[in-house]
Amino acid sequence: MEKDFKFINQKDIYQYKFYMIPKELFVNERYISLSPAAILLYGILLDRLTLSIKNNWVDKNGNIYLIFTRKEIQSILHISDKTCTKTFKELVDAKLLLEKSQGKAKPKLLYPAQMVHDEKFDNLTRKNSDSRSVNSTTHESENLRPNYTNNKNTNITNKNYCNYEQRQYTKEFLNSLYANFVD
Repeated sequence: MEKDFKFINQKDIYQYKFYMIPKELFVNERYISLSPAAILLYGILLDRLTLSIKNNWVDKNGNIYLIFTRKEIQSILHISDKTCTKTFKELVDAKLLLEKSQGKAKPKLLYPAQMVHDEKFDNLTRKNSDSRSVNSTTHESENLRPNYTNNKNTNITNKNYCNYEQRQYTKEFLNSLYANFVD
């Protein structure tokens, strides 16, 4: 069976392009009811913002907008018109998207919104998220959980490891990184 399976090694990882989807969409009570299609669409809209910046699609207030037809979105997500309409409504209702009409026969301008951040998720770890999981788990998933033992007696010499998920960044720092990336 493994001979037909193509593993990904270190040299292969950069051949893919990714959509970035904020983790908070999966854990913040405000967004927990969003469908997987709505979450994915939000990630795609965020990705398209870089293209809007390149095209200088910025309104008079400095807000970035997208021009992205429903037909394009249906094609990318492989969803029907009805599902696309429902997905847009979910994002609008969650205040993650604003649509502005340009007039007849013109596509709407799409304004993705910033998420309302809940600070209680700043230090989300597996230990915290396990409290929301079901009681029955497979042996494989149990084996993946850390054991949270007392590490006082271990001889760990290199404590300078990277743990990006638990680092704290200010909004200004992240915005400056994004601005430098776009330029």
